[in-house]
Amino acid sequence: MSAQRHEVLDFPGAAELVAAGRTPEPDPSVLSAVLSAVRSAIDDESGRVPDPAAAEPHVIIPLYRRRRFLASAAAVAAVAAAAIAAPVVSVDGGEPAAGAQAAAFFNSMAEKAAAGADGPYWKITSASSEPGTATRKETVYLSPHGLTAVEDGKTLSKPQPNGMRWLVGDERLDWNGLKNLPTDPSALRARLAAGKDGAAADEQVVTEAGGLLSFSPARAELRAALYRVMATTPGAGIRTGVSDAEGRTGTEVTWKYAAVDAAGITSTPHWIIDPSTGGILEENHTATEDYDGSGCEPSNGVDDECTPSLSEGDLTSRQTFLFNGPVNNIG
Repeated sequence: MSAQRHEVLDFPGAAELVAAGRTPEPDPSVLSAVLSAVRSAIDDESGRVPDPAAAEPHVIIPLYRRRRFLASAAAVAAVAAAAIAAPVVSVDGGEPAAGAQAAAFFNSMAEKAAAGADGPYWKITSASSEPGTATRKETVYLSPHGLTAVEDGKTLSKPQPNGMRWLVGDERLDWNGLKNLPTDPSALRARLAAGKDGAAADEQVVTEAGGLLSFSPARAELRAALYRVMATTPGAGIRTGVSDAEGRTGTEVTWKYAAVDAAGITSTPHWIIDPSTGGILEENHTATEDYDGSGCEPSNGVDDECTPSLSEGDLTSRQTFLFNGPVNNIG
């Protein structure tokens, strides 16, 4: 700390803030949450109703030695600033529930998703690619009766007497089953984690929540609940200003969980989310280690090609969502 600086930091958490030192610039959604918490504490202390017209915060530099201000606001500010600087710490010594930046982002996306629309059908148009293969564009329509696919201008109806099924925990739910899923975050997490414990449960929750957010007709309220579940799930890294394959800018979520596919490639999942809507723009996976291509054996008529060798960090798959939402008609 500079010798020219004489401020006395005597509020709760001050020592931790000084020890934290210089930290990266926080995500805007985190700052928004912090400012909201501070304003709320000040309003509670003063007993006044918040002024809806005060949309933008005004920063006031206090006079020298003017340190006696609302105690509750000071405490909230100290805790909020510490949350920006470091991940949330588990009180029982276990793994943190989620980093503060990730939790703030997911809760913000929950609000965006809750404002989304619902409809009788769900349309998904996406572009998919893997190393060594051409990009394939496809549109599918989900309905209570099954799936209709449109590819290269051709419409293909796939007979499904029992309709579509989505994996939730240790069971597969149909269209109505998804509608009946709980939207309380604790109850929903329990359904998603069913059959697993500890880190394995966290990984299953992330995998299945991602599937429901990217490829299901989950209603707006359920999508919001899925994001609230993510806000308490460890393993997410947040990076803003990331572009998808279409050049659209979003916030990237990189999960620490890695999976091994049938060819023996270990990869890490990434989501790119539109911060204005809460919709997933892209899902992609990158190799967590070098891969020499020896795990794949071509099979005539089934798999004529193998994934070429990869280096750590190389893209192993990508699905970019050009449209993903409710519609009133099929076609």
